[in-house]
Amino acid sequence: MTLAALFAAVLLTSPVAAADPEPAAGTLTIRMSGFQSADGQVLLTVYRGAAGFPGEPERAWKKLRTNISGGVASIDIQSVPPGDYAIAVVHDENSNNTLDTSWIGIPKEGIGMSNNAKGRMGPPKYRDAKFTVTAAGAVQAIKMVYL
Repeated sequence: MTLAALFAAVLLTSPVAAADPEPAAGTLTIRMSGFQSADGQVLLTVYRGAAGFPGEPERAWKKLRTNISGGVASIDIQSVPPGDYAIAVVHDENSNNTLDTSWIGIPKEGIGMSNNAKGRMGPPKYRDAKFTVTAAGAVQAIKMVYL
């Protein structure tokens, strides 16, 4: 048997290793409370890393919006790949699709972060707001803050 024939025989009889399957995706459940009013809308940005968190919504993995009812709001995101995430929430009371701030950058509208992370002399750090989504999913209960 030639070397080429032997090689072909080995290839034809060897089991082919299957590619590792993608990790199962979970559901991210976000529950928000503490709204001062039902005016406007809730803007949510979900980040898959520190880049852009929390002040650059254009760099977010997902941007979502929902409404307030009875002082609370909630949203479920299906098929979220496992990994680390952080969430920034804005109570956009005037529905202008942005966080209104004072001339020195202090929010005029309600804000909230995953893990209810708080900032010191500025917004919270990603490491404080970070949480993990697994195949079993994750739940974040966010309390709105008005400054």
